[in-house]
Amino acid sequence: MALRLVQVSDTHLSPTHGYFAQNWAAFRAAMRDNPPDLLVHSGDIAFNGPVAPGDIEYGAAQLRSLALPFRAIPGNHDTGEAPAFSRLDQPVNQARIQAWRDHVGPNWWLHDVGEWRLVGIDTSLLASGLSEEAEQDAFLDEALSRRGGRPVMLFMHMPPFDGDPDDAKPTTACVSHAARRRLLHACRQGGVKVIACGHLHVYRQVRWEGIDIVWAPATAMVDVRRWQDRLGTFPRPGYLEWTLEGHEARHRLVEPPRMFVIDMTGWTALSGGTVTTLPPLAG
Repeated sequence: MALRLVQVSDTHLSPTHGYFAQNWAAFRAAMRDNPPDLLVHSGDIAFNGPVAPGDIEYGAAQLRSLALPFRAIPGNHDTGEAPAFSRLDQPVNQARIQAWRDHVGPNWWLHDVGEWRLVGIDTSLLASGLSEEAEQDAFLDEALSRRGGRPVMLFMHMPPFDGDPDDAKPTTACVSHAARRRLLHACRQGGVKVIACGHLHVYRQVRWEGIDIVWAPATAMVDVRRWQDRLGTFPRPGYLEWTLEGHEARHRLVEPPRMFVIDMTGWTALSGGTVTTLPPLAG
């Protein structure tokens, strides 16, 4: 029997900064009209979770209000970034991890459905040097080695790489090179067939060593000029709908017509800040 799974990403929800509330409302309507068997949120539930845990609490409540079975993994706007790669000066730490666990659930997990093993990991921990990084590495090794022949779909917030998997330059766009080699080796050896990620707010497909790497679009803001220049793509908000049947995984991009294209790069260029410095706005 086929399983229908929806992957949503980068919703950036907040009770005080409701810039993307209308797009979330459009997603809610889509889930009400055609509910999936399982929902997976691939990170950045919150607008600014590292300094506003109330955003995580609000985002978790919004997910639960859908009344769907769901799993979620944190993004950098939820629990922060690896300290050496903290562009927003919001390094991941135990307090931020605990806030996620208190409001949402575990920040790494496995979930067997049909013939598939779904695994979620927290990319903020990769190259963090925290004790949780070693714990997650051990979890992933066991989840892959004990899969019993199941194909694996790995959910993570940051993509493993942006262009060249061997590029060692420091980056906040994808998993750092220091952690990437170990992760990709584990995936290649451990039966991973799909890596489903988000973070960069654009839909994209890459194939590496027999693994499909699929970037989910955001439901929140986009950077039109960046992706038009790089990929020749006009980025739109949306989500992915996956169908898992037997050992096959296929997906389609859904771009609801009632989701608005919101580009905040004008604000960030003018203010010299980031999206997290936007003033409060009621949702």
